Amino acid sequence: MEVYLEPIKIAFFTFPLLALLITLPYLIYQYHKFGSVPFLRSAIVYTFALYLLTAFFLVILPLPSRQAVALMPTKTPQLIPFHFIKDFMDNTNIVWKDPRSYLTLIKNPTVYTVLFNIVLTIPFGIYLRYYFEKKWSKVLLASFLLSLFFEVTQLTGLFGIYPKAYRLFDVDDLLMNTLGGMIGFWITPLLTCFLPSRKKLDETSYKKGQEVSIYRRIIAFFIDMGGYTLCFGIVSLLFPHWNQYPILFLLAFLIYYILIPIITNGYTIGKFVVKIRLAYKGKRGRIFFLILRECLLYLGTLLLPFYCLNLLEIDTNSIFMERLIHLIVLFFLIYYLTFLLQFFKSLVGKKRPFLYEKITKTENVSTIVINMELQEK
Repeated sequence: MEVYLEPIKIAFFTFPLLALLITLPYLIYQYHKFGSVPFLRSAIVYTFALYLLTAFFLVILPLPSRQAVALMPTKTPQLIPFHFIKDFMDNTNIVWKDPRSYLTLIKNPTVYTVLFNIVLTIPFGIYLRYYFEKKWSKVLLASFLLSLFFEVTQLTGLFGIYPKAYRLFDVDDLLMNTLGGMIGFWITPLLTCFLPSRKKLDETSYKKGQEVSIYRRIIAFFIDMGGYTLCFGIVSLLFPHWNQYPILFLLAFLIYYILIPIITNGYTIGKFVVKIRLAYKGKRGRIFFLILRECLLYLGTLLLPFYCLNLLEIDTNSIFMERLIHLIVLFFLIYYLTFLLQFFKSLVGKKRPFLYEKITKTENVSTIVINMELQEK
C-alpha cells in the first residue's frame, strides 16, 4: 500500500505549484468566455488537474537512479492481451470450494495490479462525462490514449531521461485502464446526481458574468500593464532620439490608454481579453471624460505616492510654500487612501463605483454574450 500512498502524497505537495502555473491562464479563459469564475466550476477544474497529476505520479514514481536503471535487465514489453489471467491461475492457490482461501486474492500482486489499473482511470471517465459532456465513444478513445501515454512514458524511460525502461510496458494495462474509464462513464449519473449539470454551471457563470467584478478588472489591469510595456518599448524604438523618459512615458500612455479606447469604443487589450469595456453614462463630452478618467486613474491614483515623495523633496526657504506643499501632499494622501479603501471594500463587498468613476461618469460594462442555446432553454 505504501507504494501507492507515497506518490499520492507527493502529488498533493506538488499540486500548489501546478495550481500557481495554471491559475492565470484559467482565469483569463473563464473571464473571456463566461465573464465570471464560480467556485464550483473552479473546484471541478482544479480537482481534475489534481487527479491527472496524481495518476501520472502513480505511474512514474518512485523514480530510481539512472545508474540503477542501467544495471537492470532489459524489460521486454508484454504484448499478449489478457495475459494477467494466466498469471492469476499460475500464482493463485485458491480453492474455489473454500471461501476462506478467497482472502489470498487481496495479497495477490496480479489481482491488486489489475484492480489498480481499473480504479486509476475511473475518475477520468467521470470527469469526461460529467463536466466535459463527452459521449461514450470519445470517453473510450480518451481513456485509451491516456493509458497509452502512461505506457509510452514507461516504455521510453520517462521520454529518454533514463537509458531504458524501468517499468514494464503491458498491453493488459492499456485494456484495464480503458475499462476503468468506461466504468467511470457508466457510473457517472450515480455519483453526480447531487451536482448541477454542466448547462446549469454555464448558466450560472453567464449570469454572474453580466456584472464586472473587481477581480475581473484586476486581471484586465495586469494584462494592460503588459500591453502598455510593449507599447512603451515600440515607442522607444520608433523615437530613439527622444531620450527623455517622461516624454516617452506620456506618449505611450496617450496611445495605449487614451487613443486605443477612443478608437475601439472603450476597449484596451486587457479589457478585450476579459470581455469588458469602458462606457460613458453622460450625453456629452465622452472623449474629454474618458481622457480625464485615465489621467485620474493612471497618472493620478497609481502614481500619487511618487508625486508626494517628489514634492516633499523640494527644497524651499518659504514657510508659505512649505506649508502649501504639505497641504497638497495631505490632499493627495487623502485621495489615495480613499481609493485604497474603496478598492479593499470592493474585494470583499458588492460592486461600487470608484471616486474617479463618479467624477468622470464612466464605468466598466460586461460585453459577455450568453450562449444562444442556453438562452433558448
